[in-house]
Amino acid sequence: METLNKKEKLLSILFGLAAIINLTVGIYSLILQDLDWFEFISCLAISIIILAGSLNPKLFFKPLKKLFSPHFTLEPIINSTIYYTIIITSLILLFGSILLEKFWSV
Repeated sequence: METLNKKEKLLSILFGLAAIINLTVGIYSLILQDLDWFEFISCLAISIIILAGSLNPKLFFKPLKKLFSPHFTLEPIINSTIYYTIIITSLILLFGSILLEKFWSV
C-alpha cells in the first residue's frame, strides 16, 4: 500500500474523531439520558461506518469515473478482510436496529 498524503491523513483523523465523538455521545445518552437500546445500536452502527470511512481515505479522492469502473479495488489502510468485516458488521447492526425498532418496539 502506498503512503498517505496530508489530505488523506487529515481526512482519516477527522473521520476517526467523528466516530469517537458519535460513539461517546451515544454512550452518554444511553447511560445518563435513558436512550433506548435500539437507538444506541444504530448509533454504534453509524460510528462503525464512519470508522470504516477513516480506514479508507483514498476512496474520497478518486474520480467518480474510476470508482465505477469494473477494475476498481479498495485500498484500505488495514487488511482488506478486516475492513470488509467492519463494513458488513456495521451494515448488519444498522439494518438489525431498524428492523428491531420497526417490529419489536411498541
